[in-house]
Amino acid sequence: MHDAEICSNFGGCNCNKLHVINKSNGFTIVVINWFRGNKKCYFTILPTRIWEEFRKVPNFNEVDIEVAHKLIKKIAGIMFVELRKLHYNVMSRIMDMNEADILAGRAKSVSAKHYAMYEMDRMTEEYIQAWQKFNVNIPR
Repeated sequence: MHDAEICSNFGGCNCNKLHVINKSNGFTIVVINWFRGNKKCYFTILPTRIWEEFRKVPNFNEVDIEVAHKLIKKIAGIMFVELRKLHYNVMSRIMDMNEADILAGRAKSVSAKHYAMYEMDRMTEEYIQAWQKFNVNIPR
């Protein structure tokens, strides 16, 4: 995602570029559409500030990813795979299970993808609410 080109067409084309949608609530939705084995990544929701800072980093490669793994383990005491599961558990407390499954790369069908794609505004608000339920204030 770091170096991927961003498409200027916001109409929902199926190109292999990223589609970035900045929401007025301080969050950004990045439509990714990557498929790796059984895992699917349709899009992600994150604070706009984090997205912008990530894209400003001059280089982000395998070494940087390995360092991130080590830092997360050292600081939080968990591994990336556990972080993904934690994220899923938080999201499933607030969101519809289809939506939580989509964010976790567990979408069961193409219809689940389309359901979420048309409900991004609501999903973004639910994403914020899910973290607030656990007293986590996400920087905007």
